[in-house]
Amino acid sequence: MMKKIALIAAALMLAVSALAFAACGKEEKDGTLYRISAALDADNMIVTASMDVHYFNSGESGLDDLQFMLYPSAYREGARYAAVSESEQGEAYPHGMSYGGVTISEVTVGGESCEWAVGGEDEDVLIVSVPEIAPGGYADVSVKFTLALPETRNRFGHMDGVVNLGNWYPIVAMRDESGWRTDPYYSYGDPFYSSVADYEVTFTVPEGWEVAGTGSVSASLGDGNATYSFTASGVRDFAMSASANYVCAERETNGVKVRYYSSSEDAEGLDTACRAVETFSRLFGKYPYDTLSVAITPFKEGGMEYPSFVMVSDALGGDMKTEAIVHEISHQWWYAAVGNDQINEPWLDEGLAEYSTTLYYENNPDLGVTTQDRIADAMQSYILFSDVYSDTEGMGRMDRPLGSYSSPTDYAFHAYVKGELMFDSLRHIIGDEAFFNGLKSYYSDYSGRVADAGCLIAEFEKSSGLGLVGFFESWLSGTASVM
Repeated sequence: MMKKIALIAAALMLAVSALAFAACGKEEKDGTLYRISAALDADNMIVTASMDVHYFNSGESGLDDLQFMLYPSAYREGARYAAVSESEQGEAYPHGMSYGGVTISEVTVGGESCEWAVGGEDEDVLIVSVPEIAPGGYADVSVKFTLALPETRNRFGHMDGVVNLGNWYPIVAMRDESGWRTDPYYSYGDPFYSSVADYEVTFTVPEGWEVAGTGSVSASLGDGNATYSFTASGVRDFAMSASANYVCAERETNGVKVRYYSSSEDAEGLDTACRAVETFSRLFGKYPYDTLSVAITPFKEGGMEYPSFVMVSDALGGDMKTEAIVHEISHQWWYAAVGNDQINEPWLDEGLAEYSTTLYYENNPDLGVTTQDRIADAMQSYILFSDVYSDTEGMGRMDRPLGSYSSPTDYAFHAYVKGELMFDSLRHIIGDEAFFNGLKSYYSDYSGRVADAGCLIAEFEKSSGLGLVGFFESWLSGTASVM
């Protein structure tokens, strides 16, 4: 079966491509700094915060406004683009619907009052007028805001004594050749797109609570509270999870401090996290940060990735938990270090992460899971999905933005499952040496940058000496057969 895939794809890779890939790789500069001070009212599940942003204009034109994404707006009642699809609401809200959101109370620029408004397609964009920021120039913006946390098993909210703060603060929108990217919050996938920046964050919680998050952390006690201070450099986002029920276990591997937070001691989970860091560092290149924190938390799906921090669902156990931990940690290479447009090219990081999980099992044979078994299972499940959903618009295409998928299932089978099959097929065509050299150079060349499909293709063409645009086009457009 795999031989048939390879033969079909090998023929297609020689085809003349009609697909025009974007210019390769947007270089990013670590010039923006976020300083955030936040505090949790655990009785009312309210977070009050102030944020100072030292914004660096890395673009080629001047700016007279800054636009910030307000992702928590998706959790408010009446949101046009709700955070959770209707089919998943029962799982996400086991105690009934619950709403939250963000309220902006004050915005200043350079310490002075300014014009600002909340707008966007779904009242999810903070637009701040600023004196013109020349290319290479800076602006200082301060924002005071309040978060109301919904009761939900999701990346933003609270459940069973655990607070998740993913995509929680106003973050400067990505700016590309089309201008400010203020894409709406889709209820599936990861509708987030951001540049690297530096962070200094303090989060005050009741004494006895543990806080896991992005970057290095220290803690201090006072007045019945604990204040956790985080620092992180060159990261795309900042997230936290907090609970009085957390037990933290720590181990160092490959020079990385790995912290594992759960409601009970879990030596196996910590071991998995450490083995993932070791395995992927060997296969792709050195882990990109000094720390990694894994939080086992109420979550409706397998998990969620953030730079040097991942959330994994507490509903998982055994092999499913292992797989989720490994998949999310692989995102430290594919998304966190090597950035991509997760809205328009979600397969680029998710397909790589899914195949990276297969490589983890391949390189840890004591777990008893073979690459052949995983690929066979993926192929069988994708064929069954294709039979059931054959009438779905865009069926078979991977080159679709998030908004074009018909359901979370449609998205998962194309961005994850078919993405995994594509990378396995590529490996069979170009061979192991070219495949792994291509991944290593992709990681080394684009860490701290935003890559696109063209960047990835160029690296594999360089490592293999083959023209591969036709191969990728056939898979992305849906013309390649997986049978």
